[in-house]
Amino acid sequence: MSEIHKPGETVKTSGIYKVVKEGDGAAAFEVTCVEGEHFPPTRSGKGAHFELVHAATHSHKHEELGTKDS
Repeated sequence: MSEIHKPGETVKTSGIYKVVKEGDGAAAFEVTCVEGEHFPPTRSGKGAHFELVHAATHSHKHEELGTKDS
């Protein structure tokens, strides 16, 4: 089972996350969340969580994409 993250928690791993509304599995959808930001609230305001689908390194942190100043 994947880790479950709640709205408002700090994102520790950038990537694609599935947003699951409790009791409404058919309404799940995917979003991009970035390390250091917070998982956003949902409009319903209750019973939703985020599950990591695919982790990805943020472009400014990747060694092949860095600038000369990094």
